[in-house]
Amino acid sequence: MMHRILVGLDGSALAETILPTVTTLAKRLAAEIVLLHVTHVPGAIQVSDLGAALDEVVGQQQRAARAYLDEVVHRVQEAPLGVRSELAVGDAAPEIVGCAERSHVDLIALATHGRSGIGRWLHGSVAEAVLHATTTPLLLLQPGVERAAAPLALQRLVVPLDGSPLAEAALPVAEDLARALGLPIVLLRVVEAVGLAFASDPLSGTFVDQQAVLEVLRDAAREYLDGLAGRIKQRSAGVDVTTEVVIGSAAESITARAREQAGSLLVLTTHGRTGWRAMLLGSVARRVALQAGMPVVVVPSPEARAHAASVRGAATG
Repeated sequence: MMHRILVGLDGSALAETILPTVTTLAKRLAAEIVLLHVTHVPGAIQVSDLGAALDEVVGQQQRAARAYLDEVVHRVQEAPLGVRSELAVGDAAPEIVGCAERSHVDLIALATHGRSGIGRWLHGSVAEAVLHATTTPLLLLQPGVERAAAPLALQRLVVPLDGSPLAEAALPVAEDLARALGLPIVLLRVVEAVGLAFASDPLSGTFVDQQAVLEVLRDAAREYLDGLAGRIKQRSAGVDVTTEVVIGSAAESITARAREQAGSLLVLTTHGRTGWRAMLLGSVARRVALQAGMPVVVVPSPEARAHAASVRGAATG
């Protein structure tokens, strides 16, 4: 279960667009919210000879950040919710990951764009850096063209799968959320048609019935999803699970299908391979998060978690 949600803020309205989604989830999960502001000081500057001058600038920024966070805490607590705040100084992504570990956070929440007070950092790049370094699920939301996010009215959890155990690493998180939020799960499999167009060789006379191949792939995808749905229902009694198979390119099809169903929360892993083409779901997750215009929970796969843990171990060793 998710008992604590960490929200990365940098003082911008863009970064705050994640707050309506977080407060909605926190209410329904009875989770505590931790608001984190990182005063961005690159590592190269931290080890420079600026000394007292740097300390003075950082101190001013920290005081401004504390006043800002106090105002946000007051605003969010009107919900009412359990809310507290923390300040940090350094590179944004490592500080977010470190705070999540120290505070035993169950979910990190970031808008995919934002600006900081000192210098400038895009939450898009910070979110990607956090994603590569954390073992904690990451909630991402890209603000719309009006730089605002509508209140979240959750109707379902959509879990894109590609037939691999790595992609299925999203299922435990989705099941926990479904039980806690009382929402149905939609298991989505995209059958990619790319590559079939080159399966016929006119010089050799070889011909492949592309439609027949697609039907075979579609049937296999349905059978796979139906098997997963049955196992989820056994594990999570009372959770409604349905399945959908669509044909198209992965990121675009996932985004389009979720948009057609208002109130969807996407839950997917960072890595996995498709059955038809070897393709990293990590790139798909990134594209979906940037294109969906809806909240996306990205769950680090076991391989990603092991990699992140080894990187942190090397850094501290």
